[in-house]
Amino acid sequence: MTQTALDGVRILDLTSEMGWYAGKLLADLGADVIKVEPPGGDPARGRAPYWQGSPGRETSLRFWYFNANKRSVTADLAQFDGRWLLGELIKTADIVIESWTAAERAELAERGVDPDAYMQDQPALTWVSITGFGLDGPRAGWQVTDLIAQAAAGIANLAGYPDGSPMRIAGNQAYIVAGISAAQGALLALLRAEATGQGQHVETSMQEALSICQETSHLQWDFQGASRQRVGEQYRIPGIGTYETQDGFIYSMVGIPGFGAPWSEVVRWMDEDGMAEDLTEPPNAETFENFNLRILLDPDEQARHAPVLDRAQEVLTRFYASKSTMELYEGGQGRRLLIGQVATPADIGDSKHFAAREWWLELKQPTTLGQDDAQLKFPGPPYRLSETPTSIRRPAPRIGEHNQEVWVGEVGIPAEDLIAFAGEGAI
Repeated sequence: MTQTALDGVRILDLTSEMGWYAGKLLADLGADVIKVEPPGGDPARGRAPYWQGSPGRETSLRFWYFNANKRSVTADLAQFDGRWLLGELIKTADIVIESWTAAERAELAERGVDPDAYMQDQPALTWVSITGFGLDGPRAGWQVTDLIAQAAAGIANLAGYPDGSPMRIAGNQAYIVAGISAAQGALLALLRAEATGQGQHVETSMQEALSICQETSHLQWDFQGASRQRVGEQYRIPGIGTYETQDGFIYSMVGIPGFGAPWSEVVRWMDEDGMAEDLTEPPNAETFENFNLRILLDPDEQARHAPVLDRAQEVLTRFYASKSTMELYEGGQGRRLLIGQVATPADIGDSKHFAAREWWLELKQPTTLGQDDAQLKFPGPPYRLSETPTSIRRPAPRIGEHNQEVWVGEVGIPAEDLIAFAGEGAI
C-alpha cells in the first residue's frame, strides 16, 4: 500500500461547513480525520445540490465532496456523557479543528470543554480554531457567514460593475480560503510538535485569510491613498478583458509589455485572416508597433490615443467573435499571446487535458437505504506529491457510521456502555 504524507496522524473535525475544507485537505493527505457530529448529524449535511435531486442528510453532493475520506462518530456535547466521550477521543488525537461561534465556545467552556485544558493535559496537541474575525479584538464575537466574511475582507468591493453595488463571489470562497489557511497552520504546528513535543493553538480568521486575496488593493491604498475600484467589463485598453466567441468566452490579456507577444502580433494575426481592417494603416499601425506601458497605465496617454484604442477595440471584438473559443485559446498560445478559455463545468468535465493527467477520481458513495450506490467522479487534488500521493480512500460517512469502530474498538469504551449512551441520546 502506498504511504501517504500524514500516515498515523489523527485529526478530530468538529467544524461546521465553514471548516470542512481544512479537514478534507488533511484527510486527502492520509490523515485519519474523524468527524464528530451531533446525534442527528451535522446540520449542513442537508445543503443542496442533492444526488438525483432528492433532498436529505445522506444525499448532499456538497457534503459528499468535502467529507470524503473522513469517518463519522456522534456525540451530544450538550450532555455530560457526550462531553466525556469527546474528552476520551481527544486523548487519541494529534490535531483538533473546530469552528465554534463565540456563544458556542463560551457555553462549552462553562461545561468543561476547554482547549487550554486539553492542551495542558496533552502538551503535543495542536488545536485549530476557525473564526470569522479572530478569537480576540472588538469583532471577536460577531456573527459570520461566507457573504459577511467576503464583505468584511474587501473582496466583495472589487467584484461587480463600476456603476453597480459590490457583489459576492460565488462558491463560498471565504470558507475555502479559511480552510486552506487552517490546514497550512495545522501542518506547521504539527511539524513543530513532532520536533519538540510542544503543540500550540492555531487560529484562522476568515476575514484575515481572505483579505490577502485582493491583489494590489492594499498596496494601492498604502502608496496612492486611493481605493481600487470595480471595473466589471469596462475596457480601458483593447485586448484586456472578457470577450465573446462563437461558442463561449475567452479572457484576453494581450499586448501587455513583458507578458507574451506584443500587440503588433495580434494585428498580424488579424491581418492574416483578413480582419485587421485599418489597424495596419497609419496612425493605427504605429500605435501598436510602439505600444508601451505608458499607454497601458497613464490616463493622459490613453486619452491621447483614445481614437486608435477605441477603433482597435471594435476590430478585435469582431475578430474574437468570428472564432471558436478553442481556436483563439490554442491559436493565441501558439503565438505567445495570453488568451485563456473561460471554461464552463462541462468544459472541465470533458477536458482532454484533465483526462490525460488522470485528475478525476472515481468513487462509489452509499446513498440512503434501498438505493444503489452513487458512482461519482470527484475533482482531483490541488497538489501532487510524487512519493506520498493524495487519494480518495473512502466515501463520505453516514451519520455516526463509525461509532462502534471508534468508540469501542479504538477509544476503548465497553460495548454495553456505548449501548447505554445511545439509549440516553449521548451519541
